[in-house]
Parts: sequence; structure tokens; C-alpha cells
Amino acid sequence: MNIQNRSLIFNNVVAYETTQLREEWLEPFYLMKDFPLAEGVYQNGPVFFSVQPEVGEDKFGSFTYYLPINEEVKLSSNDNFTYLEHFELEDALVLRQADQETDFQTAYEKLKGYAEKENIPLEDTFYVVMLEVYDDYIIDLYVPKRIEVTSGDR
Repeated sequence: MNIQNRSLIFNNVVAYETTQLREEWLEPFYLMKDFPLAEGVYQNGPVFFSVQPEVGEDKFGSFTYYLPINEEVKLSSNDNFTYLEHFELEDALVLRQADQETDFQTAYEKLKGYAEKENIPLEDTFYVVMLEVYDDYIIDLYVPKRIEVTSGDR
């Protein structure tokens, strides 16, 4: 199991939030890949998205897709897209090539099991980073570490 500590930081990011069937996660991914052409900007990082972990039998999930671009972009107010000047996951556990698991939820559970064994508290939301390499994709799963606030930190 290839688990590492990493950060994920980008400036100039376009985000798209949706609730959809979990098995349809790829459709907004392709929507994000088409965004730069429509807006006259350039993609300068991988498309990635956040996922709320599965709870119960609900087949829907909450997803936010992110696309790093080369410069600030003005978006219309009725658009489903938002612009973020900065995106940062300061400290996360990362599982390289998470698609080797049955699905992202299985990879998340594996990472969570490792964190519990190592006594590392994690956030509930995880991030899937799609790295395009020679017309194929390498998938990294990022799970941010939870910052524990103690009484001395106030």
C-alpha cells in the first residue's frame, strides 16, 4: 500500500458543485475538461473532485469538481461554476493509484483503516485527483488530516 503525506495547493481554480448518482461521477469530470475551451483559459493542473463518504443505501452523493486554470476568470452569476483564488489541502494522506481498488469508497476505507492503525485523525471528505499520463489516468486519493484543537490552542 503506497500511502504518503502530501499537500494539494492550486491558485486560480474553477469549481462545480453537484449532487448526483455516485456511479455518474465521470460526467462532470468531462464537463470540467471542456471548460477552458469555452472560457478562453488554459488548464494548468489536474481535474480533481471531492466526495462525501457514502452513508446508508443512498445512491446519490455530493461532489465538488475543481479545475486549476492559468488566470482569474469572471463567471456569470447564474452559472453553476464558481471561481476560487486559492485551493489548499495543507496536510493529507494520499493513496497513489486508488483506482486499483473496487471503487473510491473502498480506497477511502483502506486509507481510513491505515490512519486508525497509525492514530491519525482524518476528515470525512476525500478528494480524487485524476492525473493524465500518456492518454491514461493515474488516480490519487487525498484524505485531509483533521486538525485536533486542544484547550492550549485557544
